[in-house]
Amino acid sequence: MLHRNAIRAYQEAERDFLIDGADAHGLVEILFTELIVSLKLAKTGLEGADLSTKSSGVSKALSIIHVLATSLDFDKGGEVAISLAQLYEWSRRRIIEASRDNIAAYLEEVLGAISEIADAWRSIAVRPA
Repeated sequence: MLHRNAIRAYQEAERDFLIDGADAHGLVEILFTELIVSLKLAKTGLEGADLSTKSSGVSKALSIIHVLATSLDFDKGGEVAISLAQLYEWSRRRIIEASRDNIAAYLEEVLGAISEIADAWRSIAVRPA
């Protein structure tokens, strides 16, 4: 138990360090990374019949999707923002369905879609001149 607490403290400190130094683009990248980790955690919990792990992953994933959805700028983002809003809403519903019906394949669908968006987001990172 003590070992787990030490690992958790280290992970939180590392995440806090990354967040403190991140710009807006970097923060979104961190959110995507954490979302992917949460979806994998939920899937692992679901597949292993571990309700606590599943619930933790689902809860965190839904929270991150909410943050991503509410941070969209529809004035500047136009059609891209609308498409992302639709993706986030679909993801939210699919995660809830996966949790309710215990269907890991639904989480895998969301994981695939979010991973593609995360990869695209990383590819457009602002590079120093």
